[in-house]
Amino acid sequence: MQPVDDQEPDRPSALRRYGPLAAVLLVLAIVAGVSVVTSGSDEGDDSTDAGVAAPAGDLPEGVVTWSMAQQQGLDVTFPDTCDTESGMVAIPFYFRTECLADVEGDNGGETAAGITEDTIRVVAWLPNEDDPIFGIVRQALGVDDSIEDIRQTYENLVEIFQRYYQTYGRTVDLQFVEASGTMLDPVAARADALAAAEMDPFAVLGGPLLASTWTEELHARGITCLACPGISDPEPYAFGLLPSTSQLREHVVSYLSAKLAGRPAEFAGEDLQGEDRVFGLLYLAQSDSNEASAERMVDSLEEEGVDVAESVTFPLDPGRAQELAASAIARFQEAGVTTVIVRADPITLPAFTNEATEQGFFPEWFLGGFQFTDTSTFARGFDQQQWAHAFGISFLPPLARPEITPAYELYEWYFGEAPPADNALILIYPQVALLFTGIGFGGPELTHESLRDGLFAFPPTPQGLTQPSLDYGTTVWDEDDYAGIDDMVELWWDPEATGPDETGQEGQGLYRYVDGGQRYLPDDYTDELRAFDPEGAITEITDPPEAEVPPDYPSPAGS
Repeated sequence: MQPVDDQEPDRPSALRRYGPLAAVLLVLAIVAGVSVVTSGSDEGDDSTDAGVAAPAGDLPEGVVTWSMAQQQGLDVTFPDTCDTESGMVAIPFYFRTECLADVEGDNGGETAAGITEDTIRVVAWLPNEDDPIFGIVRQALGVDDSIEDIRQTYENLVEIFQRYYQTYGRTVDLQFVEASGTMLDPVAARADALAAAEMDPFAVLGGPLLASTWTEELHARGITCLACPGISDPEPYAFGLLPSTSQLREHVVSYLSAKLAGRPAEFAGEDLQGEDRVFGLLYLAQSDSNEASAERMVDSLEEEGVDVAESVTFPLDPGRAQELAASAIARFQEAGVTTVIVRADPITLPAFTNEATEQGFFPEWFLGGFQFTDTSTFARGFDQQQWAHAFGISFLPPLARPEITPAYELYEWYFGEAPPADNALILIYPQVALLFTGIGFGGPELTHESLRDGLFAFPPTPQGLTQPSLDYGTTVWDEDDYAGIDDMVELWWDPEATGPDETGQEGQGLYRYVDGGQRYLPDDYTDELRAFDPEGAITEITDPPEAEVPPDYPSPAGS
């Protein structure tokens, strides 16, 4: 296996370190800018293993896990890729699954469209090489992943999981559809979905950013879509990776009611510091459904005894940002707000923070899990006098070099070299891992419904520091959950910290993550408040925690 370069990277290398997230950030910036409307242990030693977790629900027929076989004394055979000491798949991957027994007899043959006795046809979405937005992203960030690199990385990840995960005698037949338009074109996305559907796949991976028409077309045709842009009614085919709006709302309500409500605004500016907290809500609303979501946030908070004195919704309209900000800040001051709950985009937010300073208003700014306001890349552009009072929650883990993340280590272990698309790896591997987990836990007679039932029964992935925990079903939430990430980190803005942001840009100002990046579910929040406490707060994970280092196994690529 090739050693990982531990030399201090120059700036282009730094960009490649954080390229995947940075690419998404820049795409969002482009959208907003043009839119005015809208370390290993010994083999067999599982002391650092997350352990075997029992299924969270009823498994589809024919699925037998290692723990089930041991508890019930079943006479079944497991693949030779099973670690019989731990009961887990024998790969150095923190999120590896429990072993699943082989099937006796046939696997049901053609159990659904795209499935035969021998194959499961799957289509992965690829961006368009000539997409100007994709080109801007790559040029601006020094990212060198080509479409061919992404394609090859997909194929190689499928090879890894195909070899080690249970597929009941079937091989995944991976095909691709390349976007005919930009990442943001809903018309092209719909046409591309039709092209993918014509390949008669069982499942599709990924999709164009911000184009739910892709998912809608596939969903209407009964095709399972994994890591696709979300739609309002995913049952039973569309599985996302990010938390849903309702899940984020539950986190915000739990945090505020446990830690902040009924206490002085200790992190506000001098004029407001010590006053009993009075909450205001700043909420980006592009549609009637967004307006309704803001109202649900207020109602949910009030049900927990957290009154919102003023709620301000606003459209994504950079041309009116200053006008919108002046009105909002005046309303917050008039209502006596000490603490602003932020569910706002990072493009318009600078205007609000600048206006707050202009009006001499220095409240606490509570981050409510809105995408990209919780990244140092954008936060450095907010008024720093204001953002020195910012803290809250985020579903993003602390920064970490790709080389120490689970997927990179797995790829390098198997192939003995870095993945071709080392930037895009962090966006690709969850799709492939989710696919093979669904195939295994969906059972030998695989259907869309059995894949859903298998993912719903699959226990949540371990809670760690380097990666979020994912779960589907009703284990964490009181409703069928087709979103992915469940847990959050607690963070605060340190205007004096220096180092690279998500794009690798050196500078001043970074988010610090409480307790080393510890992650929390909604019921985990206590009344202990550690925002702005430097003890144990980090800006980056430089080494994976010992508990997240899986057992080592002989590399197929050799040493």
